[in-house]
Amino acid sequence: MSSRHSPSPARAVLDLQNARSLLGKRLGALLHDQYYFNDEKELGDIGSLEWHFGERELLSMYLLSDGARVGADLLPSDTPISFEIEPNVTCSWKRENLLAALSATHVENTKICAVEGILDSFNGQEPWLAGFRVTCETGDSLIYLNQGDDAVVLINALPPVNAGLETRFVTSVQSQL
Repeated sequence: MSSRHSPSPARAVLDLQNARSLLGKRLGALLHDQYYFNDEKELGDIGSLEWHFGERELLSMYLLSDGARVGADLLPSDTPISFEIEPNVTCSWKRENLLAALSATHVENTKICAVEGILDSFNGQEPWLAGFRVTCETGDSLIYLNQGDDAVVLINALPPVNAGLETRFVTSVQSQL
C-alpha cells in the first residue's frame, strides 16, 4: 500500500489544507473511479474523486487505508487496475463524470465558496477527519465521506446520524485533534 493512503496523526491538517485549496476556484469537472463487476456498474462505493479547476489544476480526495479517514492532495487519483477473480469474473474501474451520474451538472463552472473538514468522534474520544464538505456559489454542497471502507458523495444532504458518533464541520483541524 502506498504511503499516500496511510493514516498518520499529522496528515489531517495537511489534507484539509489541500482540500481548502479549492476555495475561490471554478469547478471544471468532478471525476470519480466507478467500480464495475463483470461490466455491471456497482453503486456502493463512489471511489476516489478528482476535482478539476483552472488550467490543468486538480485535487484528489480518497479514502485512507484505516477504513475511517479521508485524504486530499494535489496529485491525480490512482485508478485501480482491473483484475480477474476467476475466469470470466472481472473487477474493473472507469473514470467517469460524477456530476452527470448524480444529475448535478448545474454545479459545473460554479465558484467554490466554502470547504470544510468533517470530524467524527465516538463518545468524546479523539476525532478523525472522515470527510469534506464543499459548497458552491449556487448554495449546493457536496460531501465526500468515508462510511466504513466505502466512499460516498452526498449532495445537499448531511451525513447520517449514528448513535454515539459526534460529527462537526470545521475549517481547521489543527486545534481539534
